[in-house]
This record gives sequence, C-alpha cells and structure tokens, in this order.
Amino acid sequence: MHTHPSISINLLLNFTMSDININHPLPTHEVVTYKECLHNHSTTLGHVTYDGCVKYIVGEDALLCACCGSHRNFHHKNTIFIAEPQTQTPDQVQEMRSKRKKRTTFSSEQKNKLIRFAESVGWKPRKEKKDEIESFCSEMGITRRMFVVWLSNNRHRAINNA
Repeated sequence: MHTHPSISINLLLNFTMSDININHPLPTHEVVTYKECLHNHSTTLGHVTYDGCVKYIVGEDALLCACCGSHRNFHHKNTIFIAEPQTQTPDQVQEMRSKRKKRTTFSSEQKNKLIRFAESVGWKPRKEKKDEIESFCSEMGITRRMFVVWLSNNRHRAINNA
C-alpha cells in the first residue's frame, strides 16, 4: 500500500472531514486497465493504421495481447487511484487538537490599548513608525507579528466607526 500525491477531489468526497487527515495523505491503490490498441501498423509508409483491437486481453505471454498480438505498452493505459478512508481513534483526534496552535486572546484592557494605539498609527503598520510599534509591542508583551495580525483582523472597526 502506498500513497499518491494527486488524489482527485472526487475520491475524497466519499469521506467526512473527520476521516481526512491533511498531514497524512490517504492511502490509495491503483487499478490499471488497458484499453484500445494504439499500435500504428503502417508507420514505415508514413500512414496511420490501427488494427481495431479495443481492449487488451491477457494471453499466454502476459505482455502480449491475445487479440492483436501487440505488446501491452501499445494499448492505452487507464489508471484509477482509489482512496481508502482512514478512521481515527478518539485518542488520535484529541492528539491532533492538542497540537494546534493556541489562539491569541486579549483582555478588554489590552484591546482598548490596542485600539487606541492602532488609531494613533492610522491602522497600518508603516515602516516609519517601526520603532514606535516595536516599543508598544514590547510594552504589551506581544510580538510585532501578533500586532500586525490583530490590525488586519480588526481594521474593519476603523472603517465602520468612521
């Protein structure tokens, strides 16, 4: 059993989201069938002539078609990847939830400070105010990235209040 990186979305629709773990692709297996023969029998003459064999049939030699005698490689190969659902135990689900990054939450006092400061910088983290933003973030005990994300998520307040 191996995994294939290009599982079509149609195969995934049969499963619920709890069955799918995005960190580990679904195990799949291939179903290979060979269709019509594409052996051109008149290539030396510069023409295209097929023999009309519509499906590869295994003969005595596994690689030669019993119908037309051509090698299996001349037949159109059709590969289907079938996904197999992975069921997860409650322990595995709980472990995945515990690995998630915790959301940053701010107290109402911190939110008020953030709003006042955001209004003073114009709700945009401009480069010329980088030192001011850095000192504010260190005073608040947050990273600059946390402040920028908070600005992006709460910028609508400035638009709605204006």
